[in-house]
Amino acid sequence: MKLSTSKRISLWLLPPEPLITTLTNQQAEIIANHPKDRLPRFVPHITLIGGVPISECCSIEEIIQQNRQSDIDEQAAQIVLQRLQLAFQSHGGITCSFVKLRGVFAARVDDHGTGEGTVQWNQSCISLVERNSSFMRAMEVAEEALFSSSTTYNKEQLSIERHFKAPLFEPHYSFVYGNDPHLIPSSLECPPSFTSTEMVVIWTYPSSLGGVGNWREIGRIDIS
Repeated sequence: MKLSTSKRISLWLLPPEPLITTLTNQQAEIIANHPKDRLPRFVPHITLIGGVPISECCSIEEIIQQNRQSDIDEQAAQIVLQRLQLAFQSHGGITCSFVKLRGVFAARVDDHGTGEGTVQWNQSCISLVERNSSFMRAMEVAEEALFSSSTTYNKEQLSIERHFKAPLFEPHYSFVYGNDPHLIPSSLECPPSFTSTEMVVIWTYPSSLGGVGNWREIGRIDIS
């Protein structure tokens, strides 16, 4: 019995209402303006920590203790959800603010400063998120909750930086996903700052543009 190394989970911060509805409508408008691209829909969010193999944040021993007769990866996901709920139960809201000077842009792979590299599908229409103390502290809490049960986890040797994905290597908000470098409307601006009081743990595999439609929610965490 082994946990999957290919099934991955992510922890998202959700904007509050009415902002999440505004962002959902913005996403829908961009998708409607690019019908040939068949862009996927997803819940507007900021990824706190993403793309973690379920095998790295749960152990078979933990699952055996639960003594449930169901898919072991699903059992592991529920254990991780409960661990995160406990870690954030008295945390309070998380401040999400944006680097206004950068505006909205597409992150490119290997452009060497030319602005002509390949567009990364999940960083093709983004705004940078500031690394403020509230956001970074939430990352630390999440990392401890996700990985502390792993026998290979060493907090002193692993940097939080490893969670920021290429090519941008920065926290960000994605308005939409796609491979087209021309998805960004000229009038699109950074979202307003907000305080997130709800998180969602979600299966994010396959990690590809075509796989987004298969992503599904594991559970939510109220941090208000």
